[in-house]
Order: sequence, then C-alpha cells, then structure tokens
Amino acid sequence: MKGLTSIAALIAAKFLAAQFLAAPPVAAQPVRAATPAVRPPTESAVAAGSETHAAFLALERQRASAILRRDIPALRALMDRHYYHVDSRGRARSKAELLSALERDDFRYRVYDIESAEVRLLDRGSAAVVTGTFRTQQASGEAKPFRGRYVRVWTHQPDGWKTTFNQSTEIRPAQAGCPCD
Repeated sequence: MKGLTSIAALIAAKFLAAQFLAAPPVAAQPVRAATPAVRPPTESAVAAGSETHAAFLALERQRASAILRRDIPALRALMDRHYYHVDSRGRARSKAELLSALERDDFRYRVYDIESAEVRLLDRGSAAVVTGTFRTQQASGEAKPFRGRYVRVWTHQPDGWKTTFNQSTEIRPAQAGCPCD
C-alpha cells in the first residue's frame, strides 16, 4: 500500500505541476450518465476532442454505467489490482473492499451523473488524471442528492487503461459569514 501511495503522490504532484504551468487540458467536455442508461456525450463533444479524450470519455461512461448497474465484473476489469478509493467522507477502501460493499448492497445509486470531465495525460501518455464534477443520489428511501468533485488516476497497462485511484469531495454551498472563502 505504501508503494501505491507513493505512486499516487507522484502522479498528483505531476498533475499539480501541470496545473501551475498552465498546461492546456486535452479537452474538457461534460459527460452525463443517468439511470438506467448512460447518456453518451453529444457528437460535437466527442468530435471536439482527440482520440485519447474520446477513449477516456468511453471509459468514464463504462465506469458510471457499471456503478449504476452494480456490474462487479465490469468494474473489476476497469480497476487496477492496487486500486485505492477515498470517498467523500474520507473513508478509504481497497478494490476488494469497494467491490464487496457493492456486492453486499451496502449502497446502490438511483442516479450517478458525471457533469464534467477533464483529461490530462502524464508521464508521456502512460498515465492520466481525470478531474470533474458529479451528482449522485442513492436508491435508499429519502436519500438526498449529492454533488461532488472527483479525481481519478488511470494508468496504461498491457491489457488497457485501468483506474488506480479515486478520490471524491462533496461540494457544499458557501456558508453565510464564513471567513473561509
């Protein structure tokens, strides 16, 4: 796990350096998913990006669809064996822990909607950082809508792109009188 944390830190550092050096993103186009089917981006969104961006849009759509359907085999195929997931409450889970929670029906989504996605290639194209915003709503009783920001790290492996790290943070409305803004 320590090696994975080091790799994630290195990739995050490269991402932040690219941000500060104002490296232009490959493309930033919204990707939307809604239950039960995942809506693909518009033709103009795909045409506006490169083949690489289109490939990542497809991966993001596959992932969103698999989460909505709780398709464990599809998620397993998209995730690196060292996958590390930090949810919006700060809970960290391994690949096995996250997939087990889905199998146990610990949570189920009614809506999983990717609002935006931006792709930045790193390390000569062997890694990518996808950042964006999303909306979800769990299927349980009176679950409230949730809006968050995410960072997902993908690495290119012999059998294709695999997500190795995911972190999400809730986007909360600004508080009146808060000196934190």
